Amino acid sequence: MKCTFLEIPQVAITYAHVGSKIWWTFGYEHGMNEHGVAIGNEAVWSKEPYEDAAGLIGMDLVRLGLERARTAYEAMHVMVQLIHVHGQSGQCEWPGQWGNARNFNSFIIADPNEAWILETAGRYWVAKRLTRGVYSISNVYSIEQDWDEAHPGLVDHAIAAGWTTSREDFNFARDYGDYWRHGSNDPGMMQVRRNATLNCLRLDHGSLTPAHMMKICRNHHEGTLLEPRWGAAESFWAMPCMHDSTKAPYHTAASMIAHLRNSMPTELRQVYWGCFSNPCSSVFQPFYLHGARVPASYSEGTGIYSDESPWWRANRVKLLCHLNFRALQPKVRVVFDAVEEWEMRQLELVEAEVMGLVNSGDKAAAARLLRRYVDDSSDRIAQEYSCLIPRLTDSLREEGIQYLHLDYLKDWTSKCSVPLPIP
Repeated sequence: MKCTFLEIPQVAITYAHVGSKIWWTFGYEHGMNEHGVAIGNEAVWSKEPYEDAAGLIGMDLVRLGLERARTAYEAMHVMVQLIHVHGQSGQCEWPGQWGNARNFNSFIIADPNEAWILETAGRYWVAKRLTRGVYSISNVYSIEQDWDEAHPGLVDHAIAAGWTTSREDFNFARDYGDYWRHGSNDPGMMQVRRNATLNCLRLDHGSLTPAHMMKICRNHHEGTLLEPRWGAAESFWAMPCMHDSTKAPYHTAASMIAHLRNSMPTELRQVYWGCFSNPCSSVFQPFYLHGARVPASYSEGTGIYSDESPWWRANRVKLLCHLNFRALQPKVRVVFDAVEEWEMRQLELVEAEVMGLVNSGDKAAAARLLRRYVDDSSDRIAQEYSCLIPRLTDSLREEGIQYLHLDYLKDWTSKCSVPLPIP
């Protein structure tokens, strides 16, 4: 099978999965499979040198873990074995778009019973098991001296490289992490983002729901010393809901909330709540993995704007909000908050009906119901985006443009052919 930069042997059995991917890659930034395994990754940087030969990138590993594993633990070892055999190597950005980024990867791998944190540096790795509590990762290594499994040569390699003096002194995040060659990727900002998401999780621990997670994904440090002055569109890397600007051209491109429930039947064991572009100006919608299918239009999209692409429609709304965030983003939230609340109420009704069908033995009817619900939900949300774009454009004419990085946005959207009302 062909991954992003190399071909590897296929396995005899693979599992159904859904995920969010960059248009030109094989793999996913995050995803979920039919057994309730969910994986997400973050780029991290290490002192470990990059290999010149073609290898796997982190997004490949996410997808391969989902395709080949029935549990989080099994997925973690699938990924570790792939790293051992093929290594990690390859550009992680489209040539000419932002630069020639290379990185290693940190992963959260979860199923309905446990989660594993896997952090990698080349072919070296360390893993930590979680059965309770909360955890967060960002673009910095998080595991220090409290791991459960690791590459057998992990510590000896660090000692030989001169990164640590002894086994007793060894600290993975400190010794393997590279905190000087990030360029615009300031590790201090990454740590702020990790601290913010972890603090939000701790505050809500014990009462976390998909709605709580949506709120965390939309966090801009509101009510703190780091709250943006004019709105999220003017801010920087350290926000969980990250916005691009002249300083850094990256932003939150998609979000997933994995609702994993070991007490539910297979059909309802996991819900994939997916959101395109920045979640503060977009909407989460639910997908199921048994019976339902992602509509074909959700596979549309390249690096150039298309009205047919759900991602580009969402990103266009986000870009319109950037032009006057204070005035336009609240209008979007009025619409999408109501949509999410409605979908959650509808989801409860649909799941109750599915439970009845499953309990009566009619799993085929349950699958048809889930598929119809996903299709209807996707149609409803597509219609909301279609209505929002002209409304926001009209509002912008009335409110005017108020944005610090207008030249940057004008240049970027021109290259991608995004229709925006910029003079």
